Order: sequence, then C-alpha cells, then structure tokens
Amino acid sequence: MYNAALFLHLLGVVLLVGAVTTSLLTTLRVQTAGSVAQLRSLTAVTKWIEAVIAPAMVLIIGCGIYLVSQRDDHGSVPWNAGWVVVSLVITLLLVVIGVTVEASDAKRLHTAIANATDEWPQADLRAVQLASRPVYVVFFGTSQVVALLFVMTNRPGFVVAIAACVIAAVASAIAATIRIRSVRRAALVSDIG
Repeated sequence: MYNAALFLHLLGVVLLVGAVTTSLLTTLRVQTAGSVAQLRSLTAVTKWIEAVIAPAMVLIIGCGIYLVSQRDDHGSVPWNAGWVVVSLVITLLLVVIGVTVEASDAKRLHTAIANATDEWPQADLRAVQLASRPVYVVFFGTSQVVALLFVMTNRPGFVVAIAACVIAAVASAIAATIRIRSVRRAALVSDIG
C-alpha cells in the first residue's frame, strides 16, 4: 500500500508541475497577446489547468498524509517534522490561493473576453490583460512548487524549509516585477504606435 500511495503522490506532483507550468506560460502569453482571438484561445487552456490542479492536489495531500503516517526506510516521520509542517502549510496555502485569487482573476479575464468585440485594443480588456496580480500570483505559485520539491526531497528542519519558501517567494516577486514592467513598457509603445 505504501508504494501505491507513493506512486499516486508522485503522480500528483507531476500533474501539479505540468499544470503550474502551463498556468505560468499561459499567464505570460495572455499579457502579450495581440488580439481578442489570441486571448480567447489562451483562456481555453485555463479550463484544462483547472481540471488537472484539483485532482493533483487531492493526490498530493491525501497520499502525503498517508505516507507520513506510515513507516518508511528512515523510520517513522513525526508530524511535527519541519519539512512536513511547512509542506502541508504551503500546499494548503496554494489551494486557498488557487480557489480564491486565481479563480477570481480567471473569471475576470473570461468575462472581459466574453464581453469584448474583435476590435483591438480595448481599454477595459487591456486593463485586465495587463493586471499585475495574476502575474505575481502565478510566479508565487510556481516558486512555491519548486520550494516544495526541494523541501520534500531533502526533508530539512523547520528553519531551512521556511527559508527555502521565503527565498522562493522573494525571487518570484522580483521576477514578476521585472516581467510586469517590461510588458507594460512594450504595451505602451504598441498601443501608442
């Protein structure tokens, strides 16, 4: 049973990495789309992402809880081990952000596209397209998945696990800020020209 749970846990991780990577690339591409048709095409991808992330998280959390409660080659894993606590908290945080913030941003984009004409650019659609929050959120989520992979494979203590997540969050904020500024400059030039 342990090996089956481990396999399903890792399958969930693979699905999550694929969905988060697709989400990151789609969000970045939405920012630079040059037509309503391109935006419609890109938002169709988000339905796939939504369909994959929920089962992936169920597999990760459910099987992860089972794995921690069982004995493995390293002996039993205590529930208060730093890597276990941090992994569970960050995973649950990502779930909450996904069902609240990301879902809200996706709905706003879908609504703006549904109400759009084929004329380009449109001010209200452009504002949603160039919004900062989705970029910060997707960079944060991606960085935390990377941090979780580090934490779960290395099983560090609490301080190192927290440090990995904080460093990843700071790096994601810097990367997102650079991306937002460069895209906004390019959009300004494009819209003026």
